[in-house]
Amino acid sequence: MSGKIGMRIFSMLLAMLLVSVGVVPAMAMDGKTSETANLDIVDPAMLKERTPSFINELRSKGCSEEEIAEAIVNLPRVSYISGWTEEDNKRISPLLQQGREGINYSMHGEANIMAENRDSGEDLIPSGMFLFDTVFSGVNGRVYPGPMECSSGGTKYQYLTTHLGKKIGSTDNWIEIGVETVYWNPGHYYIFTYDNNDVGNEWVTHYDLTDGSRDYNFEIYVSDVEYQEGYPYMISWEGQVVRTGFVPFAEGDLNEVHEYIRDDPGSFSDVSTSYVWDSYVYYNGYGVWWNEQLDAQLANPTYLAQNETEGVYGDFYKPWWSNAYRIDTWIT
Repeated sequence: MSGKIGMRIFSMLLAMLLVSVGVVPAMAMDGKTSETANLDIVDPAMLKERTPSFINELRSKGCSEEEIAEAIVNLPRVSYISGWTEEDNKRISPLLQQGREGINYSMHGEANIMAENRDSGEDLIPSGMFLFDTVFSGVNGRVYPGPMECSSGGTKYQYLTTHLGKKIGSTDNWIEIGVETVYWNPGHYYIFTYDNNDVGNEWVTHYDLTDGSRDYNFEIYVSDVEYQEGYPYMISWEGQVVRTGFVPFAEGDLNEVHEYIRDDPGSFSDVSTSYVWDSYVYYNGYGVWWNEQLDAQLANPTYLAQNETEGVYGDFYKPWWSNAYRIDTWIT
């Protein structure tokens, strides 16, 4: 594997972290540059708090971007949250994927990214918020599942998920991390990742939660250090890296979305509010809060998807106590 140095994300984040430990680079002394003056940059303490510990350790040692990328590459491709095993994944993942079987499913950076028709007699309808500028290398946020109620005669499957992806030619490429609930096992919240480039192992289930009434932290990050296989990525849940691999892009489109599946013909049953909030994106070499200041710099600001005809709703707004948008999703 041969790497080429990318000179953006890790070096900038390293510089910001150095400020927090008393080493102040010239950039920090000069204040915000014209490039960042209109962006809501995440402060170093927050970046450090929400970054996987091994990355913080490497940065504290002054490791280069190439060295940090190599550390990501050398991690296991799949890890499980304590109490969950590979055998659990193999047992449950084929069942969980049934909700998406038969759909022409894609996340590729167009407003109609979620295909509607299913050969299996079921429909998928999403609500959520989307960024379509293909300039993001990751996202770090908090997700609150809520009850995520399912019913065999109504809302059968739900995926509260975040995608990062890009369509290259006619090929769709994306990675994601999310929470799934299913009608046949109520009260369980399955933590899953998906990588459509990892052929034969696209879907991985990492844990079975039983508490949807609290916030959980997640992150997707793609390095801009290029290898022969592509660009290394890591996906983490509550600070633990649960998946790594390579994607054929360093930057892509982004969303935080709630996908619902029902029979067709059929109708959805009511679903309580879930939300994703407090998210920052990796953009232009910085951690940047996802809010109206970011939108002002983009050709395509945050886009809301919902379907009032189906009773599938979404609403994003910035709470007064938060730095970033919160996206609420529900069915009624």
